[in-house]
Amino acid sequence: MQLKTIPKNFIINMINSDHGKTESNFLLHGLSIKNNSEKDIILKEINFELYASDNFVKQISYQGKALDYAIKKFAKECTWLGEGFGARLFLGEDRFYNPQEYSSSMLLKVNQETGIFNEYFIVIYTEIIDRLVAVVTYSMDEQDYKEELALPLIQYQNKNDYIFPLKGCFSTCGNYNNLLDHRQHYSMEFAVDMAQYNEEQKLFFKEDMQKEDHIIYGKEIIAIADGEVMDCYNDFPFTSSWVWEEIKPYFDKYGELPSQCGNYVSLKHANGEYSFYGHIIMGSVAVNIGDKVKQGQVIGKVGHTGMSNCPHLHFQLMDGPDFSSSRGLPCSFTNIEDVCGNPVGIINENNLIVHTR
Repeated sequence: MQLKTIPKNFIINMINSDHGKTESNFLLHGLSIKNNSEKDIILKEINFELYASDNFVKQISYQGKALDYAIKKFAKECTWLGEGFGARLFLGEDRFYNPQEYSSSMLLKVNQETGIFNEYFIVIYTEIIDRLVAVVTYSMDEQDYKEELALPLIQYQNKNDYIFPLKGCFSTCGNYNNLLDHRQHYSMEFAVDMAQYNEEQKLFFKEDMQKEDHIIYGKEIIAIADGEVMDCYNDFPFTSSWVWEEIKPYFDKYGELPSQCGNYVSLKHANGEYSFYGHIIMGSVAVNIGDKVKQGQVIGKVGHTGMSNCPHLHFQLMDGPDFSSSRGLPCSFTNIEDVCGNPVGIINENNLIVHTR
């Protein structure tokens, strides 16, 4: 039995504490279960055990009908996770799973596999959950066996001080609490979209709005810290479709990243952290690859290019320069506050309105 996970080495746990309780909020992007033995096996249980300071807290189990359903669903719905754009977007790599060897039952023949995709955990407890253990029970030759794989959970701390990439008052959305948005994607797990309301607190405020009508369109984007330009694109003219058949010609002509994120800038900062800014107006990117930038320097203007449902800035922090394979990181800002004037570090609420100081 071979167990693999994404992430491979640790999981980032987002913490919220109040009234003597702590919310642990974390995501396992992928679990691969492969029969690498020389005999057929029968899966009996997949358990996720959660621990806090070595104390067992909770168990989430797939067994019986639930396990059978999960395996059938994975075999039917997750064939696209083998390789290509979808695999890189959701898992950060090709061939983590091998769809040609998926099993559709609890029987795993030699070299067959199954898996769990995007398993979310939100746990309320007196302490922080600091360890996740995947435990797979199976039988071979009528004897039961267990295979375990443990992953530590960490509270990630930024290694640099960052300012918000826009100046003024903005609505933030798609953060990690919105589980069906960026969170499910590997590099975008902690990404945030930034838009702007008008004086009536409306994003869309008249019929047939054009991109230029949006309050945020054309606003200056600034570097969140000193850094070096690792990559940029300035020549994507379209708002591309969300329908694969319609967007594929863009992918073929311009490549994955411009077709998805439009015009963009990627910056390398100190201590191995990288920021990414997407959907920028064509021709407004103000930097070139290799340029050194200062914190607060203008690098482009907010646009509506790539896979964008309205003019906005897509922002994310990563542990590497590559949008597909780099891991998403939380980003804490030093210069924003909420509508009550309270300082805000990490954007931890969907649709949170923030002001820069």
